[in-house]
Order: sequence, then C-alpha cells, then structure tokens
Amino acid sequence: MQIAAIKEDARVKIEMDVQLLEAIYRQYYKNIYNYIGFRINNHFDAEELAALVFERAMTKWKSYNPAFPVEAWLIGIAKNAVTDYLRAKKRKHFVALDGIINLVSPNRQPEEVAVANEEHRELIVAMARLKDTERQILSMKFATDLKHREIADILGISESNVSVTVHRALKKLRKIMEEDGA
Repeated sequence: MQIAAIKEDARVKIEMDVQLLEAIYRQYYKNIYNYIGFRINNHFDAEELAALVFERAMTKWKSYNPAFPVEAWLIGIAKNAVTDYLRAKKRKHFVALDGIINLVSPNRQPEEVAVANEEHRELIVAMARLKDTERQILSMKFATDLKHREIADILGISESNVSVTVHRALKKLRKIMEEDGA
C-alpha cells in the first residue's frame, strides 16, 4: 500500500515537472531563439541550438536554483551552447544573413525590404568588428531584453561592468557604422 502511494506521488511530481517545463518552453523559447539567432546569425542552426538548450534544461532541471531567474539560467545554457557551436564551426563572428533576412516583414514594400536588408548587412559587418564579449553582451541585451543585473549574473561580472560595456560597444558600433558610411 505504501509503495503504491510513493509511486503515485512520484508520477504526480513528474507530471508537474513536465507541465512546468512545457510552460517554461512556451514562455522563453522566443527569447532564447532570438539570443542564439543574434549570436550566430543562422536561422536553421538557431532553431537546433534553441531545442538543445531546452533539452539540456530538462536534463539539468534538478540542479536549477529557484533563487536565480529561469530566463537567466536558460540564457546561461544558451551561451554555453553557442560557445560550443562556434568552437565546432571554428567561426569567430557573424557570416550568414539568412536569419535576419527572414525577419523582414512580408507586408513591406520592395524598396523598404531592400533598405532594411542593407541596414542588416551593415549592422552584421559592424558587429563582427566588435570584441566577442561586446557582441555577447549586446546580444543578451537586445535579443532577449535581459536587464543589466541578469546579464551580470549570467556572465559573472558586475552590473556596472555590463552597463559600461553596453555603452562603449554601442558607441564603438555607431562609430564603425559611420566610418563605413552606414
């Protein structure tokens, strides 16, 4: 009788974990995908890596610390997945344009699409000239809307360091784009 109750409790807990993980997936998939897509600029690989992030999250769920924001924890997993991906591909910066071009609204006029595509290309070229840390922090800030505190927690740096890096990286990005005539 006690064994049956223990088994039932375990079954209920597993079902609750599955429901919780499904809810987390629904809530955070877009931000995780955006972060990865912004970092590697490849739509197809970004989908694969986003799926990998949630697979890793499921296998490591028992080690999750509830005092840490779920999204920040997932971004930390995504950061590691991107690092592994870039090492495997031996790529250091953005190359493909597929991911960003697909984000262009289908309701725009052809002229607007052409201008937007050119702006994306210029941004990618300029981003490639930033340091990896700067690209990473800007990706976390603008692709996932993480707050400076959350980025600092993920990277293990101070919040003021994140603020300064964002400010300097944006200033540097603006200067690069101006020099390139963008």
